[in-house]
Amino acid sequence: MTVHSISNAKNAKSSSAAVRVMAMGKPGSGKTTQFLTLPGRKFAYLFDPNSLQSLQGFDLDYEEFLPEDIKLGLTSLKKELAEKERIKNKRDKHAGSELYRDWEADYEDKLASGFFNQYDSIMFDSFTTLSDMVMDGIMSINGRAGQWPNVDDYGPQMLALTKIIRSLTSMGKNVYVTAHTKMVQDEVTKKIVNEPLMTGQLKSKLPLLFSELLVFSAAGDTKGNVNFLVQTRPDRYNETCRASLRKCNMFEDVTIDWDEAEKKGSAEGQGLGLLYKDNFKIGKEEEGGKNSE
Repeated sequence: MTVHSISNAKNAKSSSAAVRVMAMGKPGSGKTTQFLTLPGRKFAYLFDPNSLQSLQGFDLDYEEFLPEDIKLGLTSLKKELAEKERIKNKRDKHAGSELYRDWEADYEDKLASGFFNQYDSIMFDSFTTLSDMVMDGIMSINGRAGQWPNVDDYGPQMLALTKIIRSLTSMGKNVYVTAHTKMVQDEVTKKIVNEPLMTGQLKSKLPLLFSELLVFSAAGDTKGNVNFLVQTRPDRYNETCRASLRKCNMFEDVTIDWDEAEKKGSAEGQGLGLLYKDNFKIGKEEEGGKNSE
């Protein structure tokens, strides 16, 4: 029988657990650049073609997995025409659909080798483009590369994405995953909400794996100045929103002073990094820890 030690929350410190952030918002809301404000060594998996433009010039390691050769041919929803296209795709190399297998092999190698042990914070940018890549891989396995997904394709996609995020959030590292949002209206209640752009049950299941569910937005004035805000508590439109911080406003200004950042060569300690300055976990995992299993 395994004996587990009992702890008391009264003695727990916020620094004993890593911060796991799901940064949600529309394109241009400042999600990606906030990763630069986190302290320590940083690594990013970039699935979005625009990610590097937001990060270039600053100190972080990254790898890009981009669909450089996506097939652009039209696909018919008519069964007989779709079948002809499916047979054709079996003969043609579909680079976009092979991308997931390449990334999966790279990710598993890094997990097995303990590669992530050297980093304090890891980013996936973005979950939306990662989801597309996973679906491309599933469609390729099912022999329908470049076709319209069937209902049966979404189950394997959700399972794969759940496993990926569970492995990521269990590393004991600060995790930063960006995700896009979409305003939708519930067909039954007619309620309008801003929800993560995810498949099916992932909208409610994946947020459970994160300690911070933050909604980002940009607000401009008549002079062309733009401030970037992060929402820390839910409202009628953003129900998927929460922060572990007890002393913070519902909306916090996380605008980065780029003049200062370029002068210092770092944006650390600004924006989200300042808001969570006492919460981020810094320091390598012990040898033989989770990342080296």
